[in-house]
Amino acid sequence: MTALGHAALRQLALKVLAQHAGPAAGAEALLAAAHRAYDDLARVSAPLIGDVGVEALTGRAVHLAQREYPWLVDRREGTPARTERTPGTPPPEHAEALFNQVIVCLERQDPAVASEAAGAVFATFTGLLVTFIGKPLTASLLRKAWPDAFPDASTEET
Repeated sequence: MTALGHAALRQLALKVLAQHAGPAAGAEALLAAAHRAYDDLARVSAPLIGDVGVEALTGRAVHLAQREYPWLVDRREGTPARTERTPGTPPPEHAEALFNQVIVCLERQDPAVASEAAGAVFATFTGLLVTFIGKPLTASLLRKAWPDAFPDASTEET
Protein backbone atom coordinates (compact mmCIF):
# COMPACT_ATOMS: atom_id res chain seq x y z
CA MET A 1 0.00 0.00 0.00
CA THR A 2 1.74 3.14 -1.16
CA ALA A 3 -0.64 5.83 -0.01
CA LEU A 4 -2.84 5.89 3.03
CA GLY A 5 -4.73 9.08 2.26
CA HIS A 6 -8.37 9.43 3.29
CA ALA A 7 -9.69 8.70 -0.23
CA ALA A 8 -7.56 5.56 -0.48
CA LEU A 9 -8.65 4.43 2.99
CA ARG A 10 -12.28 5.00 2.10
CA GLN A 11 -11.94 2.98 -1.10
CA LEU A 12 -10.24 0.20 0.87
CA ALA A 13 -13.06 0.20 3.44
CA LEU A 14 -15.71 0.07 0.71
CA LYS A 15 -13.84 -2.81 -0.93
CA VAL A 16 -13.72 -4.71 2.37
CA LEU A 17 -17.44 -4.13 2.96
CA ALA A 18 -18.28 -5.32 -0.56
CA GLN A 19 -16.10 -8.43 -0.14
CA HIS A 20 -17.60 -9.28 3.25
CA ALA A 21 -21.17 -8.64 2.09
CA GLY A 22 -20.84 -10.76 -1.04
CA PRO A 23 -22.58 -10.36 -4.37
CA ALA A 24 -26.10 -10.04 -2.93
CA ALA A 25 -25.22 -7.03 -0.80
CA GLY A 26 -28.58 -6.32 0.75
CA ALA A 27 -29.07 -4.40 3.97
CA GLU A 28 -28.62 -7.40 6.26
CA ALA A 29 -25.43 -8.53 4.48
CA LEU A 30 -24.02 -5.01 4.64
CA LEU A 31 -24.66 -4.74 8.38
CA ALA A 32 -23.00 -8.10 9.00
CA ALA A 33 -20.08 -7.03 6.80
CA ALA A 34 -19.64 -3.76 8.71
CA HIS A 35 -19.73 -5.58 12.03
CA ARG A 36 -17.19 -8.16 10.84
CA ALA A 37 -14.89 -5.49 9.39
CA TYR A 38 -15.00 -3.55 12.67
CA ASP A 39 -14.36 -6.66 14.75
CA ASP A 40 -11.37 -7.56 12.56
CA LEU A 41 -9.97 -4.04 12.78
CA ALA A 42 -10.46 -3.82 16.55
CA ARG A 43 -8.93 -7.30 17.03
CA VAL A 44 -5.65 -6.40 15.32
CA SER A 45 -5.49 -2.87 16.75
CA ALA A 46 -6.14 -3.68 20.42
CA PRO A 47 -2.85 -5.50 21.08
CA LEU A 48 -0.97 -2.40 19.94
CA ILE A 49 -3.12 0.50 21.18
CA GLY A 50 -5.15 -1.26 23.85
CA ASP A 51 -8.88 -1.41 24.37
CA VAL A 52 -8.88 2.21 25.50
CA GLY A 53 -7.15 3.19 22.24
CA VAL A 54 -9.73 1.28 20.18
CA GLU A 55 -12.48 2.96 22.19
CA ALA A 56 -10.97 6.40 21.69
CA LEU A 57 -10.43 5.95 17.94
CA THR A 58 -13.92 4.51 17.49
CA GLY A 59 -15.50 7.44 19.31
CA ARG A 60 -13.46 10.01 17.43
CA ALA A 61 -14.04 8.33 14.05
CA VAL A 62 -17.80 8.28 14.59
CA HIS A 63 -17.76 11.89 15.77
CA LEU A 64 -15.82 13.03 12.70
CA ALA A 65 -17.91 10.94 10.29
CA GLN A 66 -21.04 12.59 11.73
CA ARG A 67 -20.01 15.78 9.91
CA GLU A 68 -20.93 14.03 6.69
CA TYR A 69 -23.50 11.61 8.14
CA PRO A 70 -25.15 13.36 11.12
CA TRP A 71 -27.55 10.46 11.69
CA LEU A 72 -24.74 8.03 12.66
CA VAL A 73 -25.57 8.06 16.35
CA ASP A 74 -29.15 7.80 17.51
CA ARG A 75 -30.04 11.20 18.95
CA ARG A 76 -32.46 9.60 21.40
CA GLU A 77 -29.63 7.68 23.00
CA GLY A 78 -26.63 9.78 21.96
CA THR A 79 -23.06 8.65 22.29
CA PRO A 80 -22.72 6.21 25.15
CA ALA A 81 -21.60 8.06 28.23
CA ARG A 82 -18.32 7.12 29.80
CA THR A 83 -18.83 5.04 32.88
CA GLU A 84 -16.69 5.10 35.97
CA ARG A 85 -13.94 2.52 35.77
CA THR A 86 -11.53 0.98 38.13
CA PRO A 87 -8.11 2.30 37.02
CA GLY A 88 -6.42 -0.09 34.65
CA THR A 89 -9.57 -2.05 33.80
CA PRO A 90 -11.23 -0.50 30.75
CA PRO A 91 -14.33 -2.33 29.56
CA PRO A 92 -13.58 -3.70 26.09
CA GLU A 93 -17.30 -3.72 25.30
CA HIS A 94 -17.54 0.10 25.34
CA ALA A 95 -16.16 0.60 21.82
CA GLU A 96 -18.28 -2.32 20.66
CA ALA A 97 -21.36 -0.68 22.19
CA LEU A 98 -20.67 2.53 20.27
CA PHE A 99 -20.18 0.63 17.03
CA ASN A 100 -23.40 -1.28 17.70
CA GLN A 101 -25.16 2.10 17.83
CA VAL A 102 -23.64 2.89 14.46
CA ILE A 103 -24.97 -0.43 13.12
CA VAL A 104 -28.48 0.45 14.35
CA CYS A 105 -28.25 3.80 12.56
CA LEU A 106 -26.91 2.17 9.38
CA GLU A 107 -29.85 -0.24 9.49
CA ARG A 108 -32.25 2.69 9.05
CA GLN A 109 -30.62 3.84 5.80
CA ASP A 110 -30.65 2.74 2.20
CA PRO A 111 -27.85 0.13 1.77
CA ALA A 112 -25.87 2.38 -0.61
CA VAL A 113 -25.93 5.28 1.87
CA ALA A 114 -25.19 2.93 4.78
CA SER A 115 -22.21 1.51 2.90
CA GLU A 116 -20.79 4.97 2.24
CA ALA A 117 -21.26 5.98 5.88
CA ALA A 118 -19.62 2.80 7.17
CA GLY A 119 -16.77 3.40 4.72
CA ALA A 120 -16.38 6.91 6.13
CA VAL A 121 -16.18 5.59 9.70
CA PHE A 122 -13.57 2.98 8.77
CA ALA A 123 -11.54 5.44 6.71
CA THR A 124 -11.56 7.91 9.58
CA PHE A 125 -10.64 5.23 12.14
CA THR A 126 -7.73 4.02 10.02
CA GLY A 127 -6.67 7.60 9.22
CA LEU A 128 -6.50 8.31 12.95
CA LEU A 129 -4.52 5.12 13.37
CA VAL A 130 -2.04 6.37 10.75
CA THR A 131 -1.64 9.59 12.71
CA PHE A 132 -1.16 7.68 15.94
CA ILE A 133 1.15 4.81 14.91
CA GLY A 134 2.34 5.71 11.40
CA LYS A 135 1.71 4.47 7.87
CA PRO A 136 3.86 1.31 7.82
CA LEU A 137 2.43 -0.12 11.03
CA THR A 138 -1.13 0.80 10.06
CA ALA A 139 -0.68 -0.83 6.65
CA SER A 140 0.56 -3.96 8.39
CA LEU A 141 -2.46 -4.01 10.71
CA LEU A 142 -4.86 -3.47 7.80
CA ARG A 143 -3.30 -6.40 5.95
CA LYS A 144 -3.85 -8.56 9.03
CA ALA A 145 -7.40 -7.34 9.62
CA TRP A 146 -8.55 -7.44 6.01
CA PRO A 147 -6.18 -9.77 4.08
CA ASP A 148 -8.65 -10.37 1.24
CA ALA A 149 -8.51 -6.67 0.35
CA PHE A 150 -4.84 -6.98 -0.56
CA PRO A 151 -4.14 -9.12 -3.62
CA ASP A 152 -0.50 -9.66 -2.61
CA ALA A 153 -1.28 -10.42 1.06
CA SER A 154 -0.91 -14.17 0.51
CA THR A 155 2.74 -13.69 -0.44
CA GLU A 156 3.52 -11.69 2.70
CA GLU A 157 3.87 -13.04 6.18
CA THR A 158 0.98 -11.93 8.40
